[in-house]
Amino acid sequence: MLSRSEVEAVAVKAITEVLEEEGETAPRLSGDSTLTGLGVSSLVFARVAIELEDELGVDPFKEGPGEEAAQRTVDDLVDTYVRALAESGPR
Repeated sequence: MLSRSEVEAVAVKAITEVLEEEGETAPRLSGDSTLTGLGVSSLVFARVAIELEDELGVDPFKEGPGEEAAQRTVDDLVDTYVRALAESGPR
């Protein structure tokens, strides 16, 4: 299983790449960076979630809407994926 820091690195990379594809200059990200402050709209969030699912092999949002609203910071997003990875068992 990936460590939290490895999941964070994957998440930061995904957020940065998607923002750059949207024509945004991605600032230096930290765990307490708010997603809205970074310019992450609902469409950008969906694209980041797809990238993370591809990279990490889990979809913590598959149960439907609700969990996405709790994602306020980069740390929130990372923690959600760390929990989903732990719940999915060994890979």
